[in-house]
Amino acid sequence: MMYQTLPYAVTFQRTKRKYTRNTKMCPSTVTVTTTLVVMSFLVLCPANAFSFSDCMRNGQYNSDNVIHVHEAQIHPSTVVAPGTLWVNIDFEILRNVPRDLELSVTVQKKVWLFWIVGHRSTHSLCDVLNTAFLEADGTTACPSQLANAGIPCRCPFRRGRYNLPWTTFDVTKPDDIPYGNYWVTARLRDPNTGELKGCHEVGVHLARY
Repeated sequence: MMYQTLPYAVTFQRTKRKYTRNTKMCPSTVTVTTTLVVMSFLVLCPANAFSFSDCMRNGQYNSDNVIHVHEAQIHPSTVVAPGTLWVNIDFEILRNVPRDLELSVTVQKKVWLFWIVGHRSTHSLCDVLNTAFLEADGTTACPSQLANAGIPCRCPFRRGRYNLPWTTFDVTKPDDIPYGNYWVTARLRDPNTGELKGCHEVGVHLARY
């Protein structure tokens, strides 16, 4: 997956604070100072915790939802690239998916206080999976980690609950993807009606070490 990086610039201006003789700060100054401290903490301290959420309204109980993730964990919580990542996921395909769905992915990167959209794409889910798992001879095959757990990685998908126990994956990073905090939103839609069939959000910190 290729990411389109966007140019940006951040400028800070230093300001002076005035104190009374008894060094007692006025309420407005206290509020401003507290806000700056909190903002500085959020800016300077990376969000190393991995997060995963179902952004479909009512989650698994939504009648249109086709997939629900009960639990998703990684170790370490920061994704180190290059490196090894442990993954554990428990998810459920709520109904048979006999036809193709449309996959829309939005990737945002945190730049100081702001989330900058660096990538947007919409493709056929089946085409994305076929390309991701394409072998040198032109055939497609699921990675051994998924195949050993009985997890499907090609269309069509059958209803059922699937579990990937703690399993290792080798992580590499393309040169054009910078390190930092990322927020990824993936949506599945019916290409004919446009109805939302699934939505998941992932927050992750990508680091060199």
